[in-house]
Amino acid sequence: MARITEAQVAEVRRRVEAGEARMAVAEAVGISKASVDSIMSGRRGGPSRRAGTLNPDQLARIAALAASGMSQTAIAREVGTSQQMVSKALKAGG
Repeated sequence: MARITEAQVAEVRRRVEAGEARMAVAEAVGISKASVDSIMSGRRGGPSRRAGTLNPDQLARIAALAASGMSQTAIAREVGTSQQMVSKALKAGG
């Protein structure tokens, strides 16, 4: 299996952020939809988004969204990290 290139990662991010459907992006770039999902969640194609690497603005946003009653999964999507990292950030902050 060929590695996904930096150019492919950039193309995936650009197209998804522009509103293109992930399945269409996967087909156009020549990778699986699961790979597109991994790129967009930060699990692949860049630095890890661990709780220790979240910036202060992201941590504040996580806290505010949690206080408003939003689920950790929804917060993760909003902030661009994983649900597990949201959980760790909330535990570390409280």
